[in-house]
Amino acid sequence: MISKILPDTIKYDGSQITPLWAYSMGIKGDSIVIFRGPMDVTIENMKDFEDRKAGKTIEGDDLIHIIVERFNPPANMRLAYYMQRLLIVCIKDVLERRGIKATREGDDLFINGGKLTVSIASAGIASEKIHCGINITTRGTPREVKTAALEDFSVKDWKAVAKEIAENF
Repeated sequence: MISKILPDTIKYDGSQITPLWAYSMGIKGDSIVIFRGPMDVTIENMKDFEDRKAGKTIEGDDLIHIIVERFNPPANMRLAYYMQRLLIVCIKDVLERRGIKATREGDDLFINGGKLTVSIASAGIASEKIHCGINITTRGTPREVKTAALEDFSVKDWKAVAKEIAENF
């Protein structure tokens, strides 16, 4: 699996979960691409129909974004969910090695009741895709959701955390 941490800040709007997004940047094959930036998922890019129907917002001012794409035709939604769960467990393990105690509920991580991550899995014609966002700050997150962030635990080197997550995955 190709692992790449992008140097530039990128706003995650949900379009990055479309098939071949990494390929459009010259990354060919199974990949885990990580970048930092804000998040504001637009309605047209929202994959969760319940969130879409409820008019929920998925946003934040600063997150680590992890995009996984795996090619093994035919793409399989069940396998995408398994990979999503594996990614969340890898993130949890990395945080715990840094002394940060997180609890997993389904496909998200929480710290002291605050939601640390957002994630989605999807399967298209050619590949399975996962997005996971990890809050660096709680600024800009929806007011109705209690959130947690890495900055609350003095995590300063997001790239080191990202690299370790990618290596574990």
